[in-house]
Amino acid sequence: MTPPGQRVSLAAVRLSDVDLGLVHLLEESELARATTFRSPTRRATFTAGRIALRLHISALTGDSPKSLKADYFCPVCSNPTDPGHGIPRYQLPASNARLRVSLSRSGNWCLLAASLDDGIAAIGVDIENGGAADFDGFASLAMTANERGLLQKAPPAMTAKLQTRLWVRKEAVLKALGTGLATAPSLIDVSALTPAGVRGPALWKVEDISPASVGLPEDFVASIATRQRGDAQ
Repeated sequence: MTPPGQRVSLAAVRLSDVDLGLVHLLEESELARATTFRSPTRRATFTAGRIALRLHISALTGDSPKSLKADYFCPVCSNPTDPGHGIPRYQLPASNARLRVSLSRSGNWCLLAASLDDGIAAIGVDIENGGAADFDGFASLAMTANERGLLQKAPPAMTAKLQTRLWVRKEAVLKALGTGLATAPSLIDVSALTPAGVRGPALWKVEDISPASVGLPEDFVASIATRQRGDAQ
């Protein structure tokens, strides 16, 4: 299996380590999006994530982080007047190419992904603490029959982490789709690493990420979903 991140550059960042004094790197649309969060803490973590993403892209491409043009696209509302949400993309200053990127926050941590590979049409990453999805009723609400079957066969001591693993895979796919929870999670099956419930499943791959490989704490669970370019885009 292709190691996670071989065609995608991955990095984990502590959000509290991000210098919020670099807020000038962000565009007006990103700053406006930040103001929609009433909680100062959530506003700060959102801003830190966007700054970190620009720095990550800059390290990959060599472009100035401020020169990157945000080009977010939402396939649900398709609203070009609100580029602050949806599938995150950034246009490079020297070309019309749109870099495929993704980010996921959990607590004080953020996982960043970016790819220059034209063969990759979409990326989604997700991270959670190991027991984040461990609560009553979650499986019946968000899991498919196949996924519930896996949970029933798992040793009791492993159930919580497996449930979170399946949820993180599912969230990664939903982010790559660009719909988020506008698509019912129970429609996406990630019991195998080729997800079901998506168009053109042969073009998709879901991979689990070792936390240590990207610098996340060991109690985290992380996954990446990628969609290759092809006829079913």
